[in-house]
Amino acid sequence: MVIKIYFALAAALAAKASLPRFAAALLDGDPERAYESVADVSDRGTRQLIEGDGERLLAVSDALLLLDRDEEAEQEYRRAQKACRHADDRLRVMSCRNAGWQALKRARYFAAHSCFARMASDDGATLEQSIEAQMGIGIVHHLMGQQRHAAAALEHAAQLAGDARDPLWSDAVALLAVDCAVRIEVFGSALLADHAFWQSGRESDAFITGAATQRVLPDSLQKLRVQRPLIDNHLDYLRQLHAVAHGDADASLRLAAITGDGASWPGRGVPAEAKIAAVLAALGGNFGALAERMLDTLTKREMDGVAPRWNLDLLYARAKVAAQRGQMQSALQLYASYSREALHCLRAEAVQAPVAGSRGNAGASSPDDVSMRLPAKYRRAYRYIVEHIADHGLTTRDVAAHIQVTERALQMMFKNSLGVSPGALIRQMRLEGIRDALRTDVHGGVTVLDTARRWGVNSRSTLVKSYRKQFHESPSETLNG
Repeated sequence: MVIKIYFALAAALAAKASLPRFAAALLDGDPERAYESVADVSDRGTRQLIEGDGERLLAVSDALLLLDRDEEAEQEYRRAQKACRHADDRLRVMSCRNAGWQALKRARYFAAHSCFARMASDDGATLEQSIEAQMGIGIVHHLMGQQRHAAAALEHAAQLAGDARDPLWSDAVALLAVDCAVRIEVFGSALLADHAFWQSGRESDAFITGAATQRVLPDSLQKLRVQRPLIDNHLDYLRQLHAVAHGDADASLRLAAITGDGASWPGRGVPAEAKIAAVLAALGGNFGALAERMLDTLTKREMDGVAPRWNLDLLYARAKVAAQRGQMQSALQLYASYSREALHCLRAEAVQAPVAGSRGNAGASSPDDVSMRLPAKYRRAYRYIVEHIADHGLTTRDVAAHIQVTERALQMMFKNSLGVSPGALIRQMRLEGIRDALRTDVHGGVTVLDTARRWGVNSRSTLVKSYRKQFHESPSETLNG
């Protein structure tokens, strides 16, 4: 899946009202022009920033990430977050959102899921941010082969998008659902029956027969309201992908042209994942020669830079093409590597879903998710908190001393990066520990207060008030649920 498409759509729609030139450029599929429209804010010092510059810095960061200038993007994301440090709700949601897309781009799926789940369950998130979070959750589950969870997340996103002011949110969600359904149908075709990772997802009928997305046929791809090249070009690519997998010779010529022309893609370069999907579609449609030619267009640099999940598809595609060429020893070696990786993905990397993203169902803390939102030095502080969270006497002074900074510096960095203070984070994590203990009480007989005391919370009234605020239910409801 070309994640950049959906990141660009979300970034454009979020900025459409306040930064129309930036949004229009992204919807045209031109992140370079989008960057130029807001780049001047990068030259301003922190003291020179004015009202609205936080949004412009966020836009700069998004454009840089789309242009694969990842280190610069991360730096600008930190500046954008610092610019809204006095708005805790906004900062907290922005931090999760920024880290979620960065993790997704790096194929760190558990961290991405944790970030988007936090964003979806945060009461400070706007409707549009909730839609974006559900889209992120759907993408993660789809790429991990968990299609029922993916379909549930996108069904929820579609419901939310129905209430959004801009109808393009509905189109973005619909495009993503179509993308998932097309990929499932293409990668699960009869001629790719040994592609175990995707064949295992034939439970993916959730996409094919679910309420949000009907069975994908060429005419159903025409239903979206096409308004911008970013959507139009990707829809055309999906249409040709689907047709090629079903043996359409004319579509094979069109698909070859699309995957050979960088002008059709954000950043003016054909993403490696788009080429790999096209190779699999050609193999599924019995266009062996086309599959070989398209595979040969992948450079070593592109293949080395492909994320692990896409490497899975790449290994499979290379094994099939090698067998087609009669290079049986190479084919067997590649398929053996593919099989090992597919089994690893299927067995070891399942994500527990907050299915359909209830706002009261925040995911538990993930060290990977929280620490990646902090600068390197302060990740040590977070790890110290995780390791000592059961210590009733843990204080922010202890944490600050551990990494040899002042309490004020620790407070400021956590607030600027996470939108919460270290003390608030410790309280949240203890409440999550209490909740986990209450939910896993299989023997019964445990009292809420006894459980809370083990986590250093001694006041029942304080517990109930904080617990309800964080989880939207009482501790006793969790225990009896």
